[in-house]
Amino acid sequence: MRILATLLAVFAVATTSYAAEVPQPAVDAAEQNKQLSLRVEAQISQSFGQPVKVKEVMSLANKQIIEAVLADGSLVHLTPDLTHMVYRGELYELLPLKPNNITKNRNNIKREGLMAALDDKDLVIFKAKGEEKTVINVFTDIDCGYCRKLHNEVARLNDLGITVRYLAYPRAGVTDRRTGQLTSSFKKIKSVWCDENRAEAMTAAKKNRTIKDNLDCDAPIAEHIALGYEVGVSGTPAIVLQDGRFIGGYMAADELAKTIGLN
Repeated sequence: MRILATLLAVFAVATTSYAAEVPQPAVDAAEQNKQLSLRVEAQISQSFGQPVKVKEVMSLANKQIIEAVLADGSLVHLTPDLTHMVYRGELYELLPLKPNNITKNRNNIKREGLMAALDDKDLVIFKAKGEEKTVINVFTDIDCGYCRKLHNEVARLNDLGITVRYLAYPRAGVTDRRTGQLTSSFKKIKSVWCDENRAEAMTAAKKNRTIKDNLDCDAPIAEHIALGYEVGVSGTPAIVLQDGRFIGGYMAADELAKTIGLN
């Protein structure tokens, strides 16, 4: 609903500006669509820095919205002045050299705030060595293969000045829907959180070593799962950078540092 409200406001402003332009000579509908297609192609191509082809274009809602079908079948909607576009549910400002993803920027700000509000005592933390350059937040599961692969990169991340903060995200959930019993994923990850040395227990569990079953603590597993839903986690590992950017999946340490912007 927020995206729709923002989009309608943008359309309203753009339509007012569009209507104020000097009227063009009348031409037939086919020629109008051809010219509009060329304008749409040029605007998107310039903003994204790569050629885009339009298969079909039409004006909707009394010419307040332009709908275009791209060569790959994607459907996009644009303001009449072609300054803003909705693509796959996200609102973009089509700037000359690079598109501004308004939706993603807003979500980044939200995630940044949610991560900043976390209390370290509720997390499993692997501190950066030497100067801490940044912090990443990782939603993890004990048995997930790519979670284990990422954990093998933690030492390298720490060497690069990156602190890793783990949040619990057992893929099987808290309870089995059929039996009502606690899932194995939940019991493993809660045992890590209840351990006297969480970091050591996490590493042992990731290496498939036996750790002591311990569910007798007030670990915030359910809260982490709920937070994961809120920030868009759909699988593990899921990484939220300090500035709120979201990375869904595994990334090698040096590549991740480059993505973050570390030298």
